[in-house]
Amino acid sequence: MILNFKNGWSILQDVHDAGEKLGMYQPGFQGNMGNQVSEWEYIPELKHLQLLYASQPYFGRELRYFNQAPWWYRLEFDIEANAGRYAKLSFTNVDYYCKVWLNGKYLGEHEGYSTPFSFRVDGVLVRGGKNTLIVKVWSPWDDAVDGGREDRRTFLVYRNSIKGTYEHSDTFVQRDANPVGIYGDVTLEICSNACFGEIPEFDYSLDAEMTTAHITAKAAVEDVDGGEYVLRFICRDRLTGEHVCDSELPVNKTGEYALQADARNIRLWNTWDKGGPWLYTMRIELLRDSLVIASHEDAVGFRKIEMVRDSEKTRFYLNGRGFYVRGTSYFPDLYVSNMCRERYWRDLLNIKAAGFNLIRIHVHVDQPVFYELCTQLGIGVMQDSEYNWMHPVSDSFADRFIKVYLDTVKMLKRHSSMFCWICMNEPGLEDPMGKSSGRAMTVNPGPRLYNAVRELDPSRPAIKGSFCEDDLDSGDSHNYTGSLNGEHQHYSDIYATVEKFNTEYGFDAPPCLYSLKQCPPAMKRLSGIADCFAQIQIYQYKLLKYYTEHYRMQKYAPNSGYVQFLFNDMCPQSFYGLYDWWGLPKAGLDAMLQSNMPVGVFLKYNGKKAEAVFAVNDNPDALGEVEVRYVFTDETGTVVDSQTRTICMGADDIACIWKLDLKAEDYKILNCSLTITGNGKVLAVNHYEDLFNMPEHVKGHPSRISHELGMRLYFS
Repeated sequence: MILNFKNGWSILQDVHDAGEKLGMYQPGFQGNMGNQVSEWEYIPELKHLQLLYASQPYFGRELRYFNQAPWWYRLEFDIEANAGRYAKLSFTNVDYYCKVWLNGKYLGEHEGYSTPFSFRVDGVLVRGGKNTLIVKVWSPWDDAVDGGREDRRTFLVYRNSIKGTYEHSDTFVQRDANPVGIYGDVTLEICSNACFGEIPEFDYSLDAEMTTAHITAKAAVEDVDGGEYVLRFICRDRLTGEHVCDSELPVNKTGEYALQADARNIRLWNTWDKGGPWLYTMRIELLRDSLVIASHEDAVGFRKIEMVRDSEKTRFYLNGRGFYVRGTSYFPDLYVSNMCRERYWRDLLNIKAAGFNLIRIHVHVDQPVFYELCTQLGIGVMQDSEYNWMHPVSDSFADRFIKVYLDTVKMLKRHSSMFCWICMNEPGLEDPMGKSSGRAMTVNPGPRLYNAVRELDPSRPAIKGSFCEDDLDSGDSHNYTGSLNGEHQHYSDIYATVEKFNTEYGFDAPPCLYSLKQCPPAMKRLSGIADCFAQIQIYQYKLLKYYTEHYRMQKYAPNSGYVQFLFNDMCPQSFYGLYDWWGLPKAGLDAMLQSNMPVGVFLKYNGKKAEAVFAVNDNPDALGEVEVRYVFTDETGTVVDSQTRTICMGADDIACIWKLDLKAEDYKILNCSLTITGNGKVLAVNHYEDLFNMPEHVKGHPSRISHELGMRLYFS
């Protein structure tokens, strides 16, 4: 029997943090005249408290009080007198610190917001009577700033909590927003028979030909009595229903068990653009007297992920073949508890439609259903830790951080869509020792964490410090030339530069007027430049298109892919996305629809000349003979130059089709259209309108910010 405590909770805020001294965890606690304790107040659901109580949960000074004192939760429930002897109380998500009491007995504490935890409560649970569950929850602010540099607080505050979403007030997360509360599920499992302890795990290795999977199913069985128990493992093809392997093992005592079996003639899991996500159902059952009393199953895809890194390259391989990353960063909502399966499903379908084959989960952890959907749709995942910018440099903090992230790895490594772990994001962003030479990278936690992650999950690569491109345990770069690096740069400054593997580039542009009017404070603050919204979106479009094509024309020489930042706006007033917070597209989406598909044709140019035409095929199959055509026209529509060439395009291929020498000084306006056709079908199109007109950086960006609203202001 599993009880899910979704309803019936009451809360109060302990404004003086005196609850433990007052004994608030005792079942019969009542406030009195002198203790200044708030009343218990019923809440309709378990969700981040800002979503339940704030009139505007995404910005505003009133949000700060949510984190200035702890919150206490209370739940009363009855259990039947004949309930089983085994009892386990479990939480999926508590943000951020918590302590737990049941019937006045202290059970323990937990740190983190994304990983589950549980307590055995066999001897504490009252059967045939009332039980009182009390949870203290808090998510505090931080005070210490490196070097006392309050002028750089956003970047230099020592984040003591391991939740990269807060104190990130560069218009990503507003200054006063710091999620707190219980969300997800709180369950009580009661059993009369033996049961599973932790969630069973399925591991496998592939033979050299990748046609046979050697599978190990692991299960911890608790509370075994004198009955006859059997563990049974079944692997089934999800499409055909065929059982590809099974095995059984008798269970005679409490302990950990492993069943092994070989699945032969398997089909491999690939991303949607590399052959598709072939899946198998792994199921383990615990039987007593031939009856199933407990079971667990996962959807698993058999695949092999590798990363090869040296001073010249940083490259993924999927199932032994080169994998060119066309990625986007994802942070769907500041409050993860605001997400549901349907919102994830909508976003993932749009991500796939825009040509992306991989998602980087940026400095947070999503709900489990998100990763399940990625596996089903064939979209790869790179998972950040919450180590972002500046954190305490003590070894004790490193110990805490490593534990929290290893718990995350343990929770998520069962998902076949997971490609890579990112141990730290931009560690020591302003470290005077440099990107890869600071303490986090060389002393703690970087080296220990990197080794611990590889030991816990040897089946996947890990990046020690994202943006540390010269570090051979990292190898990726972030590039905001023409964007966050300052208004005196232009995006075309990346012309003739090279990057091995880019995992961040982008520009933040406001949504359309229709959307922003749904958030009057933000609309009011930007009303003076409302007529410029389209212009700013066009700059986002131009920058994203230029960067994306710049990387694709360097395919494997040396570039192995890119991750655009960000797919959607995570708040009404945070503008990095291709889609706004309300789900409407910006002009930047057009850049990806034109330049991010598996087959593409691109023009290499800058503000002075058009230099070459490239064709790219990221598909695992050859295109064979295709016809590539370019047409250049002037402002009157007169054809300036036009050529057609037939080439043979191989699998995962790139070709320079033409060298050009068209100079900007010779044309008032020059437009370009490119096409690839094959077997009577249009395989790719691209268009450049007034291609030598490359707009200047938006005035005032990135320095003009309203910290009250947590939003970009753009113009001075």
